[in-house]
Amino acid sequence: MSQNLYALAILAHPDDEAFLLAGTCLKFAAEGKSVGVVCATRGEKGADRLNRALTEEQMAEIRTDEMESACRIIGCHCVKFGNYPDGSLDAVNFDQLTQEVAQEIEQYQPKIILTFGPEGISGHRDHITIGRAAEAATKQTRHTVEEIWLASIPASAIGQFNEHLTSRKVHHGHFKQQELLGVPDDQLLKIDITKYAKQKHEALKAHQSQYLPDFVLDFLQKYEYFEQIKL
Repeated sequence: MSQNLYALAILAHPDDEAFLLAGTCLKFAAEGKSVGVVCATRGEKGADRLNRALTEEQMAEIRTDEMESACRIIGCHCVKFGNYPDGSLDAVNFDQLTQEVAQEIEQYQPKIILTFGPEGISGHRDHITIGRAAEAATKQTRHTVEEIWLASIPASAIGQFNEHLTSRKVHHGHFKQQELLGVPDDQLLKIDITKYAKQKHEALKAHQSQYLPDFVLDFLQKYEYFEQIKL
């Protein structure tokens, strides 16, 4: 791609785009606004829900293919896969990561950056790290980004969300030990995605190696939420 993008999503893993941004991407696409996705890792540490005996390299290949399929469904472009280690993004050279993200911002010159907020939605260290790098990169580039949208869970739903995480047993070594509080509802931009819920579900199913029927809670199939930072 050589064209400038309306929005650039800077994420950690294949499937982040479907879980967090699918409805928003579809809304932008319907409005004629282009979205690109930069993914820092190839998702090699993901547990295969199809119970295949895969090597990490095979998992990485499968998950990047899944993400490209999901991006086609939601009308955005996979513009970059990084080779940073899945599950250890917080251990890499942060300045280098930030510089690489800044280069993508310079290349595509988006008006909006979509990424993770301080809690990384679920407390995942990779999510938190890429969100920090995206914010830092945005402030370093010569290109002026107008807004950063931090994907968030509203405080009113954080109890339900924490129960969901516990039921899926996701609190393991990749997750920062912290109490998830969410973001006060009145501080969030609330995007109505009800008309795109079916397509969002199809994007999630495109991630066959990761898909679970309850992958997205009901409230996240109706709305996507962002803490909006105007620059």
